[in-house]
Amino acid sequence: MSSPILIRPLRVGVYAVALVVAWLAGVYLGGPLLVVWYAMLLLPLLSLAQAFVTRIALRYHQEFENDHPAKGEVVGFHLSVTNESPLPSSPIVASFHLGRSERGTDTQAFQLKARETHTADQAIRCPYRGIYTVGLSRFAVWDLFGWIGFTLPVFSRTFYVYPRVVPLPGALAGFGTEHAVAQTPAGGIEIDLTLYRSLRRYRPEEDARHISWRKLAATGEPMVREYDTAAEPAVTICLDTRPVAADRETALGVEDGVIEIMIALTKHYLDREVPVSLVIGGSLTLLDPTDSTGFARLHSQTIGFFFRSTVSPAVVYDYHRGDAGLAEGTVIFVTHTLDPGVVELVEQSDGRSLQAAAVVDIAALPREERQRGEMLQRSLRDRGGEILLVESVDTLAQELAQWHAPSSA
Repeated sequence: MSSPILIRPLRVGVYAVALVVAWLAGVYLGGPLLVVWYAMLLLPLLSLAQAFVTRIALRYHQEFENDHPAKGEVVGFHLSVTNESPLPSSPIVASFHLGRSERGTDTQAFQLKARETHTADQAIRCPYRGIYTVGLSRFAVWDLFGWIGFTLPVFSRTFYVYPRVVPLPGALAGFGTEHAVAQTPAGGIEIDLTLYRSLRRYRPEEDARHISWRKLAATGEPMVREYDTAAEPAVTICLDTRPVAADRETALGVEDGVIEIMIALTKHYLDREVPVSLVIGGSLTLLDPTDSTGFARLHSQTIGFFFRSTVSPAVVYDYHRGDAGLAEGTVIFVTHTLDPGVVELVEQSDGRSLQAAAVVDIAALPREERQRGEMLQRSLRDRGGEILLVESVDTLAQELAQWHAPSSA
């Protein structure tokens, strides 16, 4: 809590020394110098009296728009300050919280005439996930000389801004169970799209969603993917939480980007009753589709995800690979770099013992790395693994929409 009285010791000390000198000069020399001493004593007292009256007569009001801002939205802040005294005010200094802690505070200084009202409006953008504080941090009335100030009780509001939850039109090719009735064989055994087997010629009665459009474009002949069956399909999603090699603004955007991709994939699979194993940093989290609160807990925890890891997600995945509950053979890496370990796992995908994919946020990726990623994409076509280069979760959704477009398209 802020102290009710603020003192600037240096200014007060200089005044006290000057007052003593003026008093000594007046005592020993007399005459006009003694009048100066009385003036030096009286003026600060009058200044303090005016500041105290202003403090009592001052009223302020804060308004906040958008009680629950989403990422990318704006919080409107309005402040009105009224001097209800019949006298002009002393100097007023207001300090504001205007967003994330690293944003610091802004300060405004002003004076009011009798019965005058001052207003201030701010639009605080919330471009990244995190904790945003908006409102007054300190409000003080100072005497005319700026020696002593009187504070008013203030308050501010805290907003928690979470990553977006973007719906995906489908899963990654060869990943996750879509519960397609047309693809369920006799006997009630469900096809597991995590277990990609091979390509074969398309039959007219089959679901066109499983056509390999890349193979069709290359050969002109429609081919469909075949899958093995499994009783409990599951997906492991590994989030790369190493620091992003970029300036702070770009790094914050990339961090949010990979988190939103991870969130979108997790929500997609849970909505289709596919268990999800999350490897984040060095921790393993198992999400059961029957747990109605599991995804909400994960979403709220994303504010506390910090990108400080020093280990490749491929190494972390390999460390947890023997853990019970970790989806065997099905893994999606969400990363912001073409990590050699991740690339090696994707290249080793055979659709049976290992099915790996990497979704790479390329916002901070150098041009040379992007070109290398594009070459890897082409070399992996129609093999077990996938590498997707995306600029955001929206780009991922668009890419998947093309993959899962009807055959008439």
